[in-house]
Amino acid sequence: MVAEGVTLTNAGWGSRPELARVRKLTLFLDPASLFLGEIRIGRVLLEGADILVERNDVGDTNLDMLPPPDGSGPHPGENRSLRLRTAPAFPWITAMEVRDSVLTVAEGQGRPPVVLEIPAATFKSSAPNLPLQLDGKFAVPQAVPLELTGSAGSFDGWMRGLPGNIDVQGGFGGGKIAIKGSINAKGTNLAITSEGPDVSVFGPYVRLPIPSGGPYALNAKAGTLRSSFKVEVTALKVGSSELVGEALFRVDRKGKPTITVNADVSRLDMGDLKAAPSAASAANAPQGPARLVPAKPFSATWLGRSAMSVTVRLGEIVGLGSKVQNASVTLTSGETRFSFRAAATVGGGSAGFDLVYDATGRIGQATLTASASRVSLADITTLLGFDVGLRDAVGDIDLRLRGGGRNTRDALNSASGSIEVAVTKGEWPRSQFTHWPGETQRLLGGGDSGVPFNCVAGRFEVSGGVAWLRRLVVDTPRTTMVGGGYLSLRTEGFEFILAPEARDNQNAGLASPLRIKGGSGRETASALEPNLARLIIPAGVVQSMSGQINQAGKQAGANPCALLAPRVEGLRPGLRGQMPVPAPADMRHRGSRPQAQTAGPQRSPTRP
Repeated sequence: MVAEGVTLTNAGWGSRPELARVRKLTLFLDPASLFLGEIRIGRVLLEGADILVERNDVGDTNLDMLPPPDGSGPHPGENRSLRLRTAPAFPWITAMEVRDSVLTVAEGQGRPPVVLEIPAATFKSSAPNLPLQLDGKFAVPQAVPLELTGSAGSFDGWMRGLPGNIDVQGGFGGGKIAIKGSINAKGTNLAITSEGPDVSVFGPYVRLPIPSGGPYALNAKAGTLRSSFKVEVTALKVGSSELVGEALFRVDRKGKPTITVNADVSRLDMGDLKAAPSAASAANAPQGPARLVPAKPFSATWLGRSAMSVTVRLGEIVGLGSKVQNASVTLTSGETRFSFRAAATVGGGSAGFDLVYDATGRIGQATLTASASRVSLADITTLLGFDVGLRDAVGDIDLRLRGGGRNTRDALNSASGSIEVAVTKGEWPRSQFTHWPGETQRLLGGGDSGVPFNCVAGRFEVSGGVAWLRRLVVDTPRTTMVGGGYLSLRTEGFEFILAPEARDNQNAGLASPLRIKGGSGRETASALEPNLARLIIPAGVVQSMSGQINQAGKQAGANPCALLAPRVEGLRPGLRGQMPVPAPADMRHRGSRPQAQTAGPQRSPTRP
């Protein structure tokens, strides 16, 4: 018997009219049983089924077969028999095959639905209370399918939400996986073991962007603990990296989900891991010009839905230029506030990061504090996901910003604070100077590999989303430069002026002030402005910047540029008056912040 376009009506409170939509339903009947007055179905084939299982706010499921409404059914006036009869029993189906189908389980508001795709599967059982044997492929959207065989509880158990004993195994992403345990009235107790070539196959199943890496071996447990559900990773090894951890899920008295995650990573090898496949494909896709501020804003819409606490401890991180030890990452989220903190020992120095976001108010407030002491800039930028091109440079960073907004760009567009940077000896890539004047390039020297420098120091004063660089000192083997300018965090444009001073008379003719303009998605332009020299350097005796740098360098362990930066305005008093400023239009508009409402006319108070 074949039926096409079959639908089952959903509960009245359901999110859609149909509980199930089936493209084609095929029932294989036993003809001999029809002559005996009964129906036996040997096998059922479901093709293109779309089944929705959901619960309402009080916990009822749409699978419950509720009694018919009052007043329905036969009545005495209809001359029908009123004898009590046993309820008709639906014939048991020994084998069921499912192809190209989707099962959606929605547990209620605040929880994302679970979608399970079933390309092909077979379920067999001789009775509804006996073990259900399965053999098929299962997957969540855009995931590698699980190929499972074995015993998976009973049909009656699944209908009651307590499947029973589970013992399945099979292939998964080129490896293998086994799930064994039970889900019954006493609770849940499952053991999961898996191994394969790439651990990122778990990403879509746990809804996290897991990096690609392997080979991996996983041992985990999942079970109920009183009123909580606990997932414990007893051992996870990816390449030479090792991790153990646990996650506890519970609901407090107010009905709010609470999540607590603790993980200990004894060793993390950056060479074992790569970007998640989805992130890697997005990175390789055609994109617009690179932006300084990430194009994808952070969102705080999940605040208040759950309380979260995540703590990750890392004993050792290898694969970077410097050795990273004793690192910790903490994320704490409450009803209207979350904080993200990280700290680590990097090489011979240390680094820390602290972001706090308070969603109260009209636009919320974000506070960012970061510091680094004697840390490799190449390692810091690698961890942050970008590369500034510096090699072998060690620096100190102190950053303090505060701004209002619902995403990263809005917060930076209105940010105020300061950024102070001091860098020791290193080398700039030659590619960063291709648009600089030829005279300045010859003055800086260097080779094809890059331009060396002795030290760099500067301080940005941030106000209204514009970072003003008032005191900049750059010292190289052939010149010492001072200057300043601005960087607009909204338009991501910049403009700086630099006044170089040659360290020897041979290159004195090349030391001419220059102006540099550019930004994200724009080609950097530069030009010499010799007339700036007489405006920056006052008449009379002028102290040599190179001489001051040499004098400051005699202090043991000190950064000469950092010592000289606070004195730039005294040594070059005309420099501040020549600083470039953004266009008035850029100063007036502050990105996506709400526009101020114009007050209406006010009625003058009535005098008695």
